[in-house]
Amino acid sequence: MTSGTAPPADTVNPPSKPGLLRRHRNLLTGCLLMVIAWGFYLPSVRYGFVYYDDVRILQDHPELYGQPSLPADLKAICATYFPREEPLLVRDATWAFDSRVFGFDNPFGYHLGNVLLHGVVVALMFFFLFATTRRYGFALATATAYLLLAVHTEPVAWIMGRKDILSALFLLLALCAQTQRLTAKSAVAQIGWQAITLICFVLGLLSKISALTFPFMLFLHAVLLPYLRGERSPDAPLIWGRGLVREFLWLTPSLIVSGVIYKWYQRTVAEMGIFDRGYTAHGLAHAWNLLMVNPMGFWVDLRQIFFPSHLAVLYSWPALQAACPPGQITIALATVAAAMGIGVWSFRRRKDIFFYYAAFFVLMVPYLNLIYIGIWVADRYIYFSAFCVLAIAVSLAGEALQRPQRVWRLGVLTLGLVCGAINLFQKLSYEREWRNGETLWQYHITLPRPQPKAFENLAAYYYANFASAVSRKDTPLMTASLHKMDTVIQAGLAEFWRDRQQPPPAEMSYLFFLQSLTQEVKGDPAAALASLLTSDRLHPRFDATNLNLSRVYHKLALTVQDPRQRETYFRAARDRFAEYITLAFRDRPAPPEVRQEMAGLEAECADRTLPDNLQTPPADGKQVPRVSPLN
Repeated sequence: MTSGTAPPADTVNPPSKPGLLRRHRNLLTGCLLMVIAWGFYLPSVRYGFVYYDDVRILQDHPELYGQPSLPADLKAICATYFPREEPLLVRDATWAFDSRVFGFDNPFGYHLGNVLLHGVVVALMFFFLFATTRRYGFALATATAYLLLAVHTEPVAWIMGRKDILSALFLLLALCAQTQRLTAKSAVAQIGWQAITLICFVLGLLSKISALTFPFMLFLHAVLLPYLRGERSPDAPLIWGRGLVREFLWLTPSLIVSGVIYKWYQRTVAEMGIFDRGYTAHGLAHAWNLLMVNPMGFWVDLRQIFFPSHLAVLYSWPALQAACPPGQITIALATVAAAMGIGVWSFRRRKDIFFYYAAFFVLMVPYLNLIYIGIWVADRYIYFSAFCVLAIAVSLAGEALQRPQRVWRLGVLTLGLVCGAINLFQKLSYEREWRNGETLWQYHITLPRPQPKAFENLAAYYYANFASAVSRKDTPLMTASLHKMDTVIQAGLAEFWRDRQQPPPAEMSYLFFLQSLTQEVKGDPAAALASLLTSDRLHPRFDATNLNLSRVYHKLALTVQDPRQRETYFRAARDRFAEYITLAFRDRPAPPEVRQEMAGLEAECADRTLPDNLQTPPADGKQVPRVSPLN
């Protein structure tokens, strides 16, 4: 659609007596898309936990999701153990429901929930696009392209992707409700639909915190709906005045909710020490980092949407560098300039496309690391916003297909088929890797540029198998799991610390932490201590490291004969445990069992204090005689 106010050809009124299929065409189309989406991901319902957040956040918390009854779960989620890092009350409630129906430790229910909800999202995508544009062909093509995206594999096949799927579902419901409000005739109906829009937005926000910026997408949708429907020409000027003010007033409640949740979230993560994890750039230095990396991340997102390759949970590039190469600086600056230019052009000439263009950036604002540097690129980040890019591509492709030149039509069809085939192949291939923690992380360590995190997670998976074997007294599995864990750790150390004459890089801290576990199990606490001290030096003030250091120091104190050395170890065990309490609980009171353990360490230090003439200087726990941290 390039000009004129007449509705597109596929919105012409149907015959006076349409058949059954014609009358229910939209519903049947949405249901068909939903069933196809279910079929793509049905194998994942048999998958297990992958030991990357799903165990730490879900399986390790029966007090949230494994209570005797569902009301007890909901009370724990909403009151007893609230607040947590994110206010994901809706996600947690669905997990509690899955746990109640299928069992807390059964991954089947959590995977099934993801698959079913994803199918509903695909159907809602079609309904929203058709209701907004009244163009059946456009809505079907965009929803089909969305259905095929390989980047959806991670949020659907990974239990932790529940928050992305739920958030997208409720945000689409909010957009559908607002469409009804904008076309309603009576004031009562408008107020009712607006209330539904606000409720759906709040539910989406309580599913994933990144929905904070969604109210601005609602505003764009309300203001630009006449252009999306063809009621106004795409290049017609925007109507300024009361209508714009009225839509902003409709938006005010959503903005207030976003502001309140954001302030709460910012205070909570600050109290948890999320902002104190090594990144120190501020002001212009931080702005420069964002300028150098965010545009490159944008190109990675586009590549993974249209030509996905080497799909991964985390991408090693783009990454912060001490000095960016001239080529990256040029590309980054050119990308920003081009993005701004395209935005201005589309706002003036193609407001139907501008909606999707601006909405994409609005939805991606929470992932731009504006406050704190976290993860630059992840497939789950574009689970919802990818439809904006696809809508633009489908719009442009549709116009190219209407050109009289045959080469345009053949080129567009070929490109579309290639993109679809690549996405389908990558989706089906990558989905199989999510069967369990072993298959997923073995796949990741074979990627062209593996990350230490892949070796860490694979080793942690084997350690979990070892712990399970210990509880079952399965000696062969214990031996096999420990051997695999040690093999993966040594492979990781060889990969990322090739020059042993140089200190190990900071990102290897957790590998040394895991190495200490294998050494302790093998009965070598001195070697375990050396690995833990190395881990502590590479990543200071990590609560788990301090806890394990306390335990190892205590074990060594019980075995040494030298009174001075024994006292040094006991003091180090006490000091490290105190540091653990500070880091793990911060301003919150420690649980009774933790305070009891601390009291026991204090008592042991008091009982074993040497006479004044034999005392040694108090140990700070960071250096122990006769132990080299790099052994």
